[in-house]
Amino acid sequence: MMVPIKLNGNVMKRCAFCKYWYDPANQHIQPQDPRHLQWKYDLNAKCKCMKRNVDMGAGQRCDKFENKIT
Repeated sequence: MMVPIKLNGNVMKRCAFCKYWYDPANQHIQPQDPRHLQWKYDLNAKCKCMKRNVDMGAGQRCDKFENKIT
């Protein structure tokens, strides 16, 4: 299920948009309106966090977050 989100720097710390969340093809995110920083992500997706070395859900938050979009 794809859900919309407005990215705001490092404020919306969702794993799907973190550079440490291993999704090399970015298959779990897609732009909705990139000019206005609006994206969608697959809420049910899970990938490995390269910092924590555990599977993390796309909608989870983490203090190790670094935005891969901006």
